[in-house]
Amino acid sequence: MLQKLVRLISYLTLAILLLSACQSKINTGSTPVPPTVPLQPSNTLPPSTTPTAALQPSDTPPPSAKPTASPTPAALIAFIDSGQDLGRGNGVCIVVGDVDGDGDSDALISTDDQASTLWLNDGTGKFTPSEQGFKASSCAALGDLNGDKSLDIFFTENTSNHVWLNNGKGKFSSSNQNLVSPESSGVALGDLDGDGDLDAFVINWNGKPDQVFLNNGRGKFSDSGQQLGNWFGSDVVLGDVDQDGDLDALVSNNGEESTNATVLWLNDGHGKFIDSQQRLGFTNASALALGDLDGDGDLDAFIANSSHGDANPADKVWLNDGKGVFSDSEQSLGSVYDLTVELGDLDGDGDLDAFTGIWRLGARVWLNDGKGKFVDSQVRLSNNSAGVAIADLDGDGDLDVFVSTNTWTGGNGRPKLWLNQLKTTK
Repeated sequence: MLQKLVRLISYLTLAILLLSACQSKINTGSTPVPPTVPLQPSNTLPPSTTPTAALQPSDTPPPSAKPTASPTPAALIAFIDSGQDLGRGNGVCIVVGDVDGDGDSDALISTDDQASTLWLNDGTGKFTPSEQGFKASSCAALGDLNGDKSLDIFFTENTSNHVWLNNGKGKFSSSNQNLVSPESSGVALGDLDGDGDLDAFVINWNGKPDQVFLNNGRGKFSDSGQQLGNWFGSDVVLGDVDQDGDLDALVSNNGEESTNATVLWLNDGHGKFIDSQQRLGFTNASALALGDLDGDGDLDAFIANSSHGDANPADKVWLNDGKGVFSDSEQSLGSVYDLTVELGDLDGDGDLDAFTGIWRLGARVWLNDGKGKFVDSQVRLSNNSAGVAIADLDGDGDLDVFVSTNTWTGGNGRPKLWLNQLKTTK
């Protein structure tokens, strides 16, 4: 009996020791336990967890929290045809701006074979014709020319140029000015002489010199008498490329002569222009645009080229050193016959991309990496985009594209409004 009692006590003692040993292996929280299931992303809650409050974007994580890296959202670029009937004609130029003061961008389309047309936006990207009777024109620009805070129109019309004044509600009347040019093909507006109003830099075709028309502040223009070059002007943009506080002019020239390179004209601050002697690339540039392409704070140039003769038609990016001296970035973008180009942040990443219109091929979108390097987005839109304007036309916060279309081979002369369907994946 005594032996059985001793054996029972021994068994109880052993059981107590084993139980104590097992308890010593239980984690109390001082030592992490490896997860038995894969960790979820930091913004994903386990299925069994019910959140008490969602973290708002403005919330700041506590100092002890370690944020996890997340990839930059990838932009998905897509455009859809708005499907609107926007008239027909040999479209050459298009500009947008709020002409009727309702807070959205309207569109003025220059056609050189019939009356140019003004289209009014309802704010959602639906356009109706204003039914105003303008003449045929080679191009146009919008700006407040008489100081009444509404957008007026400067038309180039081959051998003469005309100014139409806005009543503030989108109704225009001719100022009855006849501003003579030998063969005007385009215009850019800006304060060229530093007096606070908008002047006009007019380019001419067929070897005729470019001109500067100065504004008296009330919408009356006079020819400054400057005869700038003797090339084939195809496009002009204004910008302070040498950062001296005035607007310079970059002019693309297109033609069969070997001298038709892109030319930079430097402003002396009083509206007098001097040839910088820079020639940006080969001949046959169809269009150009200025913008800070590499993020260094100065204006660079995107030049769209055509393929007259034996010219290399690749588009080129020219980078500014900040003092108005441009160098070729050595990019050759495509090998097509471009007709137009415009810059805008089309993919919503904060830098300027390029939309180029092409003869007989779909227009292209070139995406910028933020440092001035461009890649083809593979977007192809319509044919024969002869003119382009970029703006948020439907009020959804992204940039849409309005193009004029010519009637060259492969073109039907019908303008198109392409609505941006910008989306991001996170």
